[in-house]
Amino acid sequence: MWFALLIIPILIVALIAYTIYGHHRHLTASTGAPIETELRPNTAVLIVDLQEDFTSDTAKNAYPADKLHNALVAINDLVETANANDIPVISIRQKFDGFYINLLVKLLNEGRGSASSTGLSLDDRIDGDIDHDIVKSRADAFHEPELDRVLARHDVGKLIIVGLDGDYCVNATIQGALNRGYDISISDATTLALNPESWLKTKSRLIAAGVHDGIAKHSTPKTDQAKTLDPA
Repeated sequence: MWFALLIIPILIVALIAYTIYGHHRHLTASTGAPIETELRPNTAVLIVDLQEDFTSDTAKNAYPADKLHNALVAINDLVETANANDIPVISIRQKFDGFYINLLVKLLNEGRGSASSTGLSLDDRIDGDIDHDIVKSRADAFHEPELDRVLARHDVGKLIIVGLDGDYCVNATIQGALNRGYDISISDATTLALNPESWLKTKSRLIAAGVHDGIAKHSTPKTDQAKTLDPA
């Protein structure tokens, strides 16, 4: 009797601690070998988590319809320009890994991003060609070694990062890219955030760390011409 009364709160505390640890681990940015920027002059577009699970207007904590529409228009313009100029477009999609985190996602977030979800696909309102599709299990896409390999194959040293959510997976992926020395551009027009005020603070910290606010002109040696990628 007394043992049971003692063990139950211990298990509850342990479960809470493990949940906090798991959340922190999920959001922690990765580290990696610094890239040689002088050998990697090309640009790539990363589309983060623009999946049906997270862009549905019927989902819990749905993004405002007007902001979602405007972001999709801006991102489609960016993808169209990238496709026309041989700039790789990489889709990054979330699929949670592990029994416990999938259980939490089902209980607390309608199963969005869970391994069994039917909404893991890229939102079909994204037009244009996707050159690579990478599935991640943590917030920072660079935890998936395939992303490093794809960017290296294309000699990419500059990244345009778009998608959602600005405070979470976009932020974590940018941190992972900064840790490797990438030149990074972001834009309010192509970033969705459920909490705009929090996103402003996050963006300010990223800019202070060297991220470019606004998607300016990039070049690629394939044509040796400037490419206008500016949905800001």
